[in-house]
Amino acid sequence: MDKKIGTTLLFITSFLVLIALQSYYVYNAYLLEEKELNKKAKIIADEVLEQLEKYETEASEDSLILSLKKLSSNELFMNQKLSERKQWYAFKNFYERQVDSIMEAEVQQTDFKIALRSEIYSVFDEKRQKELLNVKSPLVLFKTKASIDKGFIFNEGKWDSNFSEKDTELKVDEHYHYTIRSRTSAELLNLKYLVFKKILPLSLVSLSIILLLTYLFWRTLKNLNLQQLKVSQLYTSIDSIAHELNTPLTTLKFTLANTPASETKPLLERQIQRLEKIVSSIHNSSSDSELLSKEDIDNFVANITKRFEQIKLETAIEFRGNHTLLKNDFEQILTNLIENSVKYKAKEVKVELNFGKQILIGITDNGIGIPEEAQPYIFDKYYRVSRPENMQINGLGLGLHIVKQTVEKYSGNITVESIMENGVTFKITLPNA
Repeated sequence: MDKKIGTTLLFITSFLVLIALQSYYVYNAYLLEEKELNKKAKIIADEVLEQLEKYETEASEDSLILSLKKLSSNELFMNQKLSERKQWYAFKNFYERQVDSIMEAEVQQTDFKIALRSEIYSVFDEKRQKELLNVKSPLVLFKTKASIDKGFIFNEGKWDSNFSEKDTELKVDEHYHYTIRSRTSAELLNLKYLVFKKILPLSLVSLSIILLLTYLFWRTLKNLNLQQLKVSQLYTSIDSIAHELNTPLTTLKFTLANTPASETKPLLERQIQRLEKIVSSIHNSSSDSELLSKEDIDNFVANITKRFEQIKLETAIEFRGNHTLLKNDFEQILTNLIENSVKYKAKEVKVELNFGKQILIGITDNGIGIPEEAQPYIFDKYYRVSRPENMQINGLGLGLHIVKQTVEKYSGNITVESIMENGVTFKITLPNA
């Protein structure tokens, strides 16, 4: 279950990272397309301005600025002139009647809808150090019927004007110096539609990838659940079979004990013991026993050496006292690990035992080893490494599982390390207090 949760969390994390990357790429594609389309809109707007220059008449910027220059210290005169020129210029001159038709001709071969506006936004009296225009009310020189909401400025102008004026009726005889600033703005009104149209294929591909991965994960998770269910049912069946064997085994042992000696009786006893050992390993039934002593260790080493005469067994024992480990558990741990080494073609096995503040047990062999990719699973019940060598060796995949359970019984720790190409080392640490 923990592995399943870990796999799910890993997928979710990877999935979120993928979504973030896809969103980042789509967003950047959006910005690039937006920039490119605005660039094209600016080119069209420049073309419109060039066309408008052909129609400059008395109602040109110069004419307007000339009138604006004729301002005096008489506030009433100044306000009157500004108001007159603004009304006269807004949407009533030849310039404005041409801008929409020119714009329509320029965008005829495109899907663009462009709004344009040119305005004077500052007339600054340098002599009096005063702004003559209201910042919120610029003088519109010309604009399209479509208004600008969030446009971009693509053309700005600034120029100075110096002149003198005399008016005997109004008693005006002064020198004037004005700084005039103008700007032209444009906006691609259907920008979002055009960008969306451009990046739609990329968005669909990204969405398809995300949906495909989601579907594949769902199918994988579903198959994994099904496999786990089947494995669980298999484990239950094996455990049930082992449990059912206890009754006939007991009957066979009782019958055999009351059977007269014969040539076949020792053979039957060995087979019954073999069945008992298999059933016992499946149930991992270990009865309580006394604490392990130094004498018990020596006896065990002597027996195991005699039992596995085909291997070279080296032992290094340092015993300063045992306050935790039971004899049966010690024998079960060592027996399973050494049997495993012999089973997987080890010729040499080294056993290191150190009973101090902690109990340290090390088993090193030179057998066929355990692949690194399989090491996280070797302590699972019934797990066997999938490789040709293992297929030729009998086993239930219970030995290391039993060792792991016994170590955990003492709140200990067990690790496995590969040794070069061949061999493996198991290290066990148990508390000794």
